[in-house]
Amino acid sequence: MLITILWYIDFLFFFAFTLWICYVALFAFASRIRRKIIFPDSDTSLRFAILFPAYKEDNVIRESVTRFKAQNYPADKLEIVVISDAMEDRTNDQLRAMGISLIHPDEGLRSKAAALTAAMSRLDTQLFDVVVVMDADNIVFPDFLSKLNNAFASGAKAIQTHRTAKNNTTATAILDGVSEEINNSIFRLGHARLGLPAALIGSGMAFDFNWFKQRIAAIKSMGEDKFLEYFLLLDRINTIYLEDVVILDEKIQYSDDFSKQRRRWIASQIDIFCLAIKQTRHALVSGNWALIDKIFQWSMPPRIIMLGIIPLFLLISFFVVDISSLKWFFLITLYMMSLALAIPKKMYTKQLFLAIFTLPRIFLAMVSSIIHFRSGRSTFIHTKHGTAPSKED
Repeated sequence: MLITILWYIDFLFFFAFTLWICYVALFAFASRIRRKIIFPDSDTSLRFAILFPAYKEDNVIRESVTRFKAQNYPADKLEIVVISDAMEDRTNDQLRAMGISLIHPDEGLRSKAAALTAAMSRLDTQLFDVVVVMDADNIVFPDFLSKLNNAFASGAKAIQTHRTAKNNTTATAILDGVSEEINNSIFRLGHARLGLPAALIGSGMAFDFNWFKQRIAAIKSMGEDKFLEYFLLLDRINTIYLEDVVILDEKIQYSDDFSKQRRRWIASQIDIFCLAIKQTRHALVSGNWALIDKIFQWSMPPRIIMLGIIPLFLLISFFVVDISSLKWFFLITLYMMSLALAIPKKMYTKQLFLAIFTLPRIFLAMVSSIIHFRSGRSTFIHTKHGTAPSKED
């Protein structure tokens, strides 16, 4: 009887993991298709609102806005807005002296969505065509806006740029940067190559101003990017991925901060999956295959959890009669090959090889995030910058 129960458990898990891994493999291979979307240079200069939500970001915000001001784009066609929350008066004064518009959100629930809603409620719809959402630590290059302008002038309504790591000082930062590039390959580039919308990532995002103003006001969750994706799919708006438009983003440096950040991500993924799955029937009937794809994507457990669980089933299968270990071996092999394919060649370094040995610690941090994910729904989790190293790093 026990063997029969174990066999059914093994079969159910293997079936689910096979679907998820085949999904990852499909888009990892698709990301290698050589095809780029090229938008022609536009004679029109659209009006951009650049939003920097900044909660206690005194250490990084000045550099970020300074770099953004160096755009090869008409200065009268853009406005940089910093949503200053709990920052020092000195920082705010310096930003004003730089010509930056400051908005102070109302006290209450602290979240990125709340900060963005506060900013949009105070910006005049008649003055802007496009809104760009940044993080306070993001660094862009001088052609950032001109490339976005070409895409929006050609009819784009939503864009995700190529966010990549700007720091690799610790093993956790290296792995976080690699994880982001895997996501870029599978959920953005691979999807775009097969004609599906790219996934949003939280910053380096740009939207039609009127659409964003309407939709952001309805988002109360900490995971605003996933809810924006959901609304884009409901409205059948294709999110374009601009692979060549690079934005630098500071990665998590220590596993404690990693656990806190992922706690919010997991909570938002669970919430959006529970909301989106209710649309499954309507999406099938109406042929909204992009939403079906996203619902399946949101059903997947975190990658590091899959990397820990599959070897565990492989190990257990060695000791249980009538359960084949060979199928788990092939599955973990396919998964590792798919992830390896999704990692850019330039990231295969000695530092990455050494960082791989810290994966068990990251796995435990992720398990902690899953256990405590409920706090990610109500607690605003601030990512620290330039914190002192701990013993583990």
